[in-house]
Amino acid sequence: MSVKLEKRGAVLHITIDRAPVRNALDMAALEGLQEALDQLDSDPELRVGVLTGAGDRIFCSGADLAAIAGSGLSPAEAMHRYAVVLGRILACRRPLIARLGGHVLGGGVGLLLACDLAVAADPVQISLPEAAVGMWPMMVGALLLRDLPRKQALELALTGRKLSAMEALKLGLLNRVVPPAELDDQVGALCDAVQRMSPSALRLGRAAWQRSLGQSPEHALVELAAALGALASTEDAAEGMMAFFEKRTPQWKDR
Repeated sequence: MSVKLEKRGAVLHITIDRAPVRNALDMAALEGLQEALDQLDSDPELRVGVLTGAGDRIFCSGADLAAIAGSGLSPAEAMHRYAVVLGRILACRRPLIARLGGHVLGGGVGLLLACDLAVAADPVQISLPEAAVGMWPMMVGALLLRDLPRKQALELALTGRKLSAMEALKLGLLNRVVPPAELDDQVGALCDAVQRMSPSALRLGRAAWQRSLGQSPEHALVELAAALGALASTEDAAEGMMAFFEKRTPQWKDR
C-alpha cells in the first residue's frame, strides 16, 4: 500500500508510505490519497484528517518520475492526476492538517499548501527544486501564488532555495514549528480544537471562503453573506446559540 490509513477516534491519519523513495508520489499513491479523501468525506464518525509521510526524513518529495515513466501514462496525464488530488484536498468536507516530520520538496509543497493547517518539526526545510532538472512547479504555483507575494514565490521556484521551517512560519505557510518530540502533541492539540467546533460551520465556512478566493471584495461580500444566511439556518447554528445561552457544551447534530 502506497498510502496507509489509520482511524483514531474522529481523526483519520493518512500516511504516504513510500519512505525508501522519499515518499514520492506514484500512481498508486495518488489513488490512495483519493480514496483517503473519499473516506474522510463519507465517514460520519470522522471530523478531521492528518496527512503525513512515513519516517522522519521526507514528508513528500513530489512525483516519482521513474514510476511515472514506467506507468504507461503520458507525463501530462500523470500530472493531471496530481492536480486532481490537490483540488480534491481543497474541496474536502473535513479539515486536513499537514504533519511535517521531514523535508517537503516539489509536489509535496502542493500537498502542504492544499491542507488547511500545517505543523512542522524544527529541522524541516521546504524547497522547489524542479528547475534544476528542467521542470517547473506548475500546479504548486496555483496555491503558492495565493499564499505568498509574487517575488517571494518566484525566488523559491527560480533558485530552488531551501526555506527553513521558521522562515516558512514567518511567511505564513505554516501554523506551528515545534521540536520533533512535540510534533504529535501539537498536531493532536489542533485536532482536538477542530473537533470541538461545529461540523457544519467548518464545512460550509471553509467552502465559502474557498469560493471567494480571487473575487473582488464586492462580489465576495455578497456571496459570503448568502453563505452565512444558509449556515444560520442549520441545526448546528440553533444548537450553538442554545448552548451558549444555557452555558453548556453544544451537542452538534451535523456529522
